[in-house]
Amino acid sequence: MTTSTEINAEQIDEFLNGIRLISENQREILFGTDEDAVTTTQGHILMLLAQNGPQTNRQLADALGVTAAAVTKAIKLLQVGTNVNVIPLADESDGRLVRWTITEFGRKIAADHAHRHQQTVHEYRKILTEYTEDQQAIIINFIHQLAAKLQQEN
Repeated sequence: MTTSTEINAEQIDEFLNGIRLISENQREILFGTDEDAVTTTQGHILMLLAQNGPQTNRQLADALGVTAAAVTKAIKLLQVGTNVNVIPLADESDGRLVRWTITEFGRKIAADHAHRHQQTVHEYRKILTEYTEDQQAIIINFIHQLAAKLQQEN
């Protein structure tokens, strides 16, 4: 006979595997529509540039928790087409060092990406309002324990 704990564990497994499939090739999971045809990584790069000003590949990679190569790939795609999103700036003290700055068109996409972050948090709030504060505390405790276990495994 299957217990509710076994059923719940299977549902959690299905949920996490589903999230992995959704988020594969993405830096983050966001709700809302993406009308700008950029990846979440590209959108987040633009958002970081809009918020913090010009940055190097290394600075962006560190902020995103990805490799510099991933940033380089994303940046290359942000420079393609008629609406360029980023442009390189040579460092004043070291001309070999390139910092990326955002264009006005890129600012629009960055704002859209930031709005999707807000939409996502709004959706989380809506779901959480269906639970009491005590139930929410249990949910958050579970998430923290699960995250700690996943960190140990990786």
